[in-house]
Amino acid sequence: MAEESIKQESDQEPAVPQESLIVEDSPLQKLLKKSDVLLMLYPKDINGNFYASIEPEDEITIYELLKEKAVAKKSLVMLLDTGGGNVYSAVKIMDTLRTKYDDISIAIPQEAKSSGTMMCCGADKLIMCPISELGPLDKPMVHPDNETSRISALDIVKSIDGIIDTATDRQKTLATEINSEKGIPLQKSFEIAGDFVSKLISPMLCKEDVKIYNQATRLLMIADTYGSELLQSHMLKYVTNEKFRKRMSGTIIRRLVWLYPDHGFAIRRGELKEWFFNVEDAEDVDYWDELWKEFKQNVDANRGKIIKFIQ
Repeated sequence: MAEESIKQESDQEPAVPQESLIVEDSPLQKLLKKSDVLLMLYPKDINGNFYASIEPEDEITIYELLKEKAVAKKSLVMLLDTGGGNVYSAVKIMDTLRTKYDDISIAIPQEAKSSGTMMCCGADKLIMCPISELGPLDKPMVHPDNETSRISALDIVKSIDGIIDTATDRQKTLATEINSEKGIPLQKSFEIAGDFVSKLISPMLCKEDVKIYNQATRLLMIADTYGSELLQSHMLKYVTNEKFRKRMSGTIIRRLVWLYPDHGFAIRRGELKEWFFNVEDAEDVDYWDELWKEFKQNVDANRGKIIKFIQ
């Protein structure tokens, strides 16, 4: 009997210490203990066109999601992928999130263009991988000749400003030629050149609708105003000198609104770092792989927008 008892004990698996059964939290689980994580994703078709855009209804969705949260943490990580949309809604969404969160990081798997870029101006930090991009803030508007298509407000403004700039340069060149070749005093040469150039460009300017030009200019100023406000209050808040912070935001917004050649231009993380944006490389973020997995799983399975908190 003693020998049988010894044999039974030897056949049993050795006891496993209780502490070795504890499964360590993943990086994302650790993040969720200190930060809320919000998905704001707008899936695309196979050609890269977004099915939906940021709209006023998204403001309501965000507002109600926050109301449902009994306890909100002090920081938020937002996973944002969008081609843009309503700029007013983008600003109000950031305002709403700021009522709950002191610190907001926006992680961009691929795109945060147009109004998505506006939202990024109101974040404290961006997390970007090599294929992440922001875009210019030259506000799109209804095409004046085709109500079913859109055009950048900057295209409208630049088309007229370009004509005027060209006319001014041509006047100077022509006046100089008249002065040197005909010996006519410079002031009189400018008057002659001005009259000639005016007759040349007047037919072109008459084709342009001043109301459309004014509408485009106002839209660009809206982007300029909101962008400057968000940058000064959040992304550039680490700049303690108020006057310098204001100048920095003005320089950045001027570039975002007025200086890019195309609305679809990709503004990558290296350029944003040069602008003193607070950008962290995704490769250095331990929970990035799990965020990327959330991104892929959600956009691959949906055509509609996804706005929800990760639980």
